Amino acid sequence: MLQAILLDWIESEDYNKFTNLETGEIIYAQSAKRGNVVYATRKTKKRDALKNALEGKVFDYPVKGFRNRRMTRLLLCTVNFDRSKFTCEEAWAALRSTPIEGLDYTYNVINKLNANISKIFGKHGTLTSKEAQSSGYPAPHLIFILDEPVMVQRHVGKDGHVSWRLCDSRILDRIGKGISMRKLCRKDYRSVIDRNPIWKHGFIDFEGIVSEEGSRSGRDAITYPFKYLVKCLTEGGKNSIKDVPDINSVKDKDKRTMLFTHLGNKCFRTRDVSFGKGFKDRVGMLPEAKNEGPSEWKRIRTMADYEYNFISAVNEQRSIQRFKNIMAEQTAGGRHVALSVQ
Repeated sequence: MLQAILLDWIESEDYNKFTNLETGEIIYAQSAKRGNVVYATRKTKKRDALKNALEGKVFDYPVKGFRNRRMTRLLLCTVNFDRSKFTCEEAWAALRSTPIEGLDYTYNVINKLNANISKIFGKHGTLTSKEAQSSGYPAPHLIFILDEPVMVQRHVGKDGHVSWRLCDSRILDRIGKGISMRKLCRKDYRSVIDRNPIWKHGFIDFEGIVSEEGSRSGRDAITYPFKYLVKCLTEGGKNSIKDVPDINSVKDKDKRTMLFTHLGNKCFRTRDVSFGKGFKDRVGMLPEAKNEGPSEWKRIRTMADYEYNFISAVNEQRSIQRFKNIMAEQTAGGRHVALSVQ
């Protein structure tokens, strides 16, 4: 039922009513909702601003004497939640920075993880993406841009996928990825989760971001968290949610993941993508231009689509009537002039 309510909410078009304090003019603007065209447009602008800031910047370099090692200042971290410890709702609640009143849930886990990262890697900026899995459980991504680079080593998986992994044994021990922990994981992965020094809620993974051909570049990695947010669900095309009864019935895995991302963040009032001044400064992102002085526009209220449509229809009828009156006056004036000439 909650999934169906979200889909109906996204499809309904609410409008904000604004008035100009100087002229008295009234305008209406569609409200931004997760998944609608206004929301997708705003997220696209934010993503593009990041892309422009990253243009031409390189955050890694090769290690002399090693063909398969590099130093990088960018790390991609992915975490998830152990389903034996958390229900789906409890996992989303844990991503909140504040508790839910009346509930004894874990919370503020991302900020605590970020504090642990500072102790290990030093000063850094963080981009956090609270994304869902196709099951509905959250699997947040965090991108850390470090002040001091760390060494990563090229790794080729069984499927041929190339990734760059941390290789400093001292760092691996501190993030729970040392040799002893990897051996234990094969026997008792839940014990590994419990013993992890920085994330005891599920699995945690780190990947270096490098500029080598065939690898995920910094520009691509940093804009990756926006992939579900810049897609509009209310227009025509493959992403449309028209005639979709609920999220569980969506067969396309990516689309289902996208909808669960919106559902989780909406229900638990969390921000899907966030990055602060520290991150912006480290990528060279210019501050947003601010309007000087108070705005002459003031929002009056928000109205539902049926109310807006009614007002629009009334205003249209009034405009048509005014046009008819003007034409009638001009016609009457033309007849009066013709009679005078005669």
